[in-house]
Amino acid sequence: MADSSEDCCRVAERFCLRALLVSFGFLLFWFALMLLASDWVFGIHAAMMRIEEAQMAQFAYDAKMLNYLLMGVFKLAAFLLFLIPWLVLRFTRD
Repeated sequence: MADSSEDCCRVAERFCLRALLVSFGFLLFWFALMLLASDWVFGIHAAMMRIEEAQMAQFAYDAKMLNYLLMGVFKLAAFLLFLIPWLVLRFTRD
């Protein structure tokens, strides 16, 4: 019985670690996209929302702030949902 419980904990530990790595890979991709191609991304979003050229500077500023805010929320969620459980599972083994 103890073996199956330990196996379950190891599976959960591996899942949390892999999910954390995938989350940070996604964050890294998102950051690189904002760093290297932000004008292109904002241009696509402005075209979808029919933002006029006169309002583009304010829209780009707001979009950057929103993206960085969402990156912070995503990173916090990754820490809370994957890093903390992984640390608990990793360091509470017998």
